[in-house]
Amino acid sequence: MTMPSWKKYAVPSALFLFCTLAQAAAPDSALAARLAAFDGWVASRMAMERMPGMTIGFTRGDVEWVQGYGYADLENQVPATAVSSYRLASVTKPMTAVAILQLVEQGKVDLDAPVQTYVPYFPVKPFPVTVRLLLGHLAGIDAYRDHKTEQHFKEHKTTRQSIAVFEHFDLIAEPGTRYRYTSYGYNLLGAVIENATGESYGGYMQRHVWGPLGMTATMLDDPAAVIAHRVRGYGLEGRELKNSEFVDVSSRFSAGGTRSTVPDMLAFGKGIHDGKLLSPASLALMQESMVTRAGRLSDYGMGWETYPTGGRYVISHSGQQPETATYLFSFPSRKLTITVASNLERVNTAAFAERLFEVVTGEAWQLKPYIAQANGQLYGQLAKGLFEEGRAQLEKTGQPYTSDPAQTKLAFDQINRQALKQDDARAASLFIAAARHPAGGRVLLTAGSSMATRLRQAGFDLDQYSSGGPLAFVRDYIVLSQAAPAGSMPRFDQSFEQAMLKLGASWDRTAAVAWPAQPSSVAQLSKQLETAFRDQLVYPDFMAEINELAQASSGRGDSAEALAAGRLAVALYPLSDRAQALHGILLMSAGDSAASIAALRLALVRDPQGAASATALNNAAYRLKAGGAVAAGTALLQAAIQLHPDVANLHDTLGSFYVEQGLHAQAVQAYRQALRLDPGYPGADGARAVITHLDNVQ
Repeated sequence: MTMPSWKKYAVPSALFLFCTLAQAAAPDSALAARLAAFDGWVASRMAMERMPGMTIGFTRGDVEWVQGYGYADLENQVPATAVSSYRLASVTKPMTAVAILQLVEQGKVDLDAPVQTYVPYFPVKPFPVTVRLLLGHLAGIDAYRDHKTEQHFKEHKTTRQSIAVFEHFDLIAEPGTRYRYTSYGYNLLGAVIENATGESYGGYMQRHVWGPLGMTATMLDDPAAVIAHRVRGYGLEGRELKNSEFVDVSSRFSAGGTRSTVPDMLAFGKGIHDGKLLSPASLALMQESMVTRAGRLSDYGMGWETYPTGGRYVISHSGQQPETATYLFSFPSRKLTITVASNLERVNTAAFAERLFEVVTGEAWQLKPYIAQANGQLYGQLAKGLFEEGRAQLEKTGQPYTSDPAQTKLAFDQINRQALKQDDARAASLFIAAARHPAGGRVLLTAGSSMATRLRQAGFDLDQYSSGGPLAFVRDYIVLSQAAPAGSMPRFDQSFEQAMLKLGASWDRTAAVAWPAQPSSVAQLSKQLETAFRDQLVYPDFMAEINELAQASSGRGDSAEALAAGRLAVALYPLSDRAQALHGILLMSAGDSAASIAALRLALVRDPQGAASATALNNAAYRLKAGGAVAAGTALLQAAIQLHPDVANLHDTLGSFYVEQGLHAQAVQAYRQALRLDPGYPGADGARAVITHLDNVQ
């Protein structure tokens, strides 16, 4: 079921919204044709993800397009449309941040004032909790502690009751020292808005944020209200769709308690681009990553995630909660906003937004070259950092990070000395990872933006690197610098230059190899890709596609084909932690525990913080359980505990898996081990409550 927004709306209640969108231009014929092809991709992806319904759209300049797919209500076969109303979840946060910055501009809120200045009933903590740090999740406020209670409220809560849920939690760290994403911090900001203005949060937002942008469908969610085009929410139990558990989200009011439509979300993005709500200085402030006291970027500004992607200047926010999954991407320099909302919980909505970006712009979302040599991978890590930081800086400001030649030379010298002339690859990799942060001197940003500036001055179109990526970007700079008069341009170490020229040439030969639209079998795919990539130094990384292929095969019950996909992953990408981890997880699903643990250990060697980290394996176990493979998920958790025996959260998750299987004694043992390892871990209170309950049951 589809309904393009520029063609029609079926209901009178959408009349004002129709008038708003009617002023927007429709996509031209070429883009319209690509969007028609996008429909087929969406249908295939939704079927794979078991998605009931979704609405997605974009606005770029004067062009706007929104379309609904599937069903807003499965039981009554109500189609999802352009005006379907979804819970926004955490996409609410950038809207709340806008309201706070408006009040700062009006002199009603001081960013560096303690929150008690505006919310006097919030208990004073050992360290000041300021408005600025709340905006950036750096205030030491914890997130959910008792998930089984705090994420399942059934009753409506006032602002005061919402703050009472967490007000007595101890700070998890001194404010400014640790990033901790938390909705509770944004609830405090909602209380700041109310007490600084004398209005309710919803009232202020309607008058000063939503209303001025024509966001007439945006409101606080209310289960008792009659809301036009409200979608029904769904979750997956195994492969079976179920109605979402009823949860009243008023306790998350200013952090994730709103409901809206995709056109309204696009109007918000366009309002940000056009400067309709905030001054340029405030917009710049909210879109700049905050920094911890130790000098590390948090990659979160004020209400926005700020990490550059594909060398682009992008801000974004995701949302996940009962009944919904949402994403909002904004590309300020391009005046482009893309947003998506689904009525299926825990689905990867970003994949749909990324694909729509490719359709709209003709650019790859993120080029992923795989380098088949260990030292080459280090070079690739450096090239990616230079490209991401440097090109995004030029897109954001049009200028290099610094115009001081001495600072630029120092950055190149540090790279040559600490990344390219070390025998210790691990130390070099750690230097590269640190070099993007202020504590690392913003070395990658300084050098990368200088490179982008030099290339642009020499006549290179920086947009071309959307198809060439980091390897082409660094290769072209090297060629340019080698041809320049001695001393006129900073140079890289000679061995690095030679290696990058070879990698660039190999990438020229393989970059155009595409993943087949409909691979007939893993065996045929293996033959095709292994032939294309034989003897090449670098080639496309199709790990995401192989993972989807394995997932789809598992969903069909074809475990042999899924395992073959895992073997293909390690055959093509033996140096990849993701390939080894995928193979290990599939081996566990097939019942080969010993081989699984061996593969996971190898993945951990490849990258201790990667796909076999405690967090990654914990998430993988949940995905197995969601797909109906509870036993395999349990076995994976047991393997994860072998690899990470001191991580309390793994034992906690194992306990919850045991509870679902009725294995109460094992559950109590797992929860007690979690508490022994860390009596104050985030789920500790919930674990104690479950132990008490199970002891009483027994």
